[in-house]
This record gives sequence, C-alpha cells and structure tokens, in this order.
Amino acid sequence: MFRELTGTATFNLLSQGLDATALRHKAIANNIANVNTPKFKRQIVAFEDELARVFDGKVDLVGKRLDDRHIPIDEIEYTDVRPAIITDRAHIMRNDKNNVDIDVEMSDLAKNTMAYQIHATRLSAMFADINDVITRGGRS
Repeated sequence: MFRELTGTATFNLLSQGLDATALRHKAIANNIANVNTPKFKRQIVAFEDELARVFDGKVDLVGKRLDDRHIPIDEIEYTDVRPAIITDRAHIMRNDKNNVDIDVEMSDLAKNTMAYQIHATRLSAMFADINDVITRGGRS
C-alpha cells in the first residue's frame, strides 16, 4: 500500500532530484575546498540535462531488437537516469592548472541549495498529505 502511494512519477522525480542536489552539494563543497590546490580539476554533476533528453526522446544510442529477449537499448526510463560526477578538464583559467572559480562555485551552491529546498519541501508536503489521510482516515 505504501509503495503504491510513494511509487508515483512525482515522488520518484522529486526523490531523484533530491539525490542529484545532494551529490551536487558534495561536488561543489569539494571544489570550494580545493580552490587553491594546484592542478585540481573542477567537478560538476550531470543529471537534469540527461533527464530532459530522456523525456524528449533524444537518446544517443539506438539499437534494433531482433528478438523480444534482447535488451532494449533505446528504451530508457526516467527512473534509470542517475546523477553522475564529471570532471571538467576542458577549462583551465589559472597558471597552476586549477580551474575552480570561487564566484561560480558560490553561485552554484546558492542555486543548488534552493533546488534542494524545493525538492525537500514538496516531498515533505506529500508525506504530510499521506500522514493526514492515515491519521484522519477520511474524516473531515
């Protein structure tokens, strides 16, 4: 019963978003901690763009199934998308080969904090609604 209530697309997307923002927070904190470390490369978390591509149906790899037992390559569900940490090796802006810009990191931190709060608040409201149904049992 509980799985039926929490297994909705909204719940799953909010949960995935919460996981992505938590991982992004760790990556940003690591970037800030290493702002003065020579040769350190900035890390970013890729999630929203990949999720948007799945919803838009723009998957990079498409396969042809000749048998129903073959694994479907082009059919990716949004629940299969996971946040991934990517190291930014393309941009180098300092002589010590470090590419962390503290202003960018602080901006990303503020943006990520707001996204985390939105996801957490919405999930909390969903659990409050479920709790209300359980405790009141449909009584007004």
